Amino acid sequence: MNIFQKMKLKNKQLARIFLVRHGQVENPKKIVYGYLPFPLNKTGQTQAKRAGLSLKNKKIAAIFASPQKRCQQTATIIKKTIGGKIKIITSRDLRESGFGHATEGWTVEEYDRQHHKEHLIYTRTPGKSKVGETLANMARRVQKIIQTAIKKYPGQNLVFVSHRDPILAFLLKIAKRDFNDLHKVKAICDKGAICEVWSVGQRLINKTYLAS
Repeated sequence: MNIFQKMKLKNKQLARIFLVRHGQVENPKKIVYGYLPFPLNKTGQTQAKRAGLSLKNKKIAAIFASPQKRCQQTATIIKKTIGGKIKIITSRDLRESGFGHATEGWTVEEYDRQHHKEHLIYTRTPGKSKVGETLANMARRVQKIIQTAIKKYPGQNLVFVSHRDPILAFLLKIAKRDFNDLHKVKAICDKGAICEVWSVGQRLINKTYLAS
């Protein structure tokens, strides 16, 4: 008997939480797209379908998604791939980072030239960045919607479709890691990637290995 099965015997409110980053978008000018309504490209659609196939037999009760177009499309493809009558629930708590919103429309190089100090803080010590929104705030809002969803769907497996920084900020928080480690663990949250968390009642356990 594995640890998951042992925990399930002890607590019937145990569930699996799957955090999915949206698929790749159509972005030929390679700008920061923030809240801009960029659609998924063909690669992004394939990534979303692959995520759906991975989740197909996980008994998903509901899908929660960021209001940004790329997340809505990713959630829709996942729902279609899984099949059945699964609800997609939009939540602003899963929205793109405030930093992404503040820098949208720029290329990374342009933003660095115009706002070098702020960009340097974000790249070197992201936990100290206050442009748009702090990582601590992102982590809180993602945790808030997850805990709300757990109360609504006790003991059921759920999917949350969001963006890289909010997902990683949340994972760092529950793993009790420093927010300045954001860029050290970004590889686990590539486009279309799935990160897993277990919920035991209201307790959240990070099951994604955050390698440095």
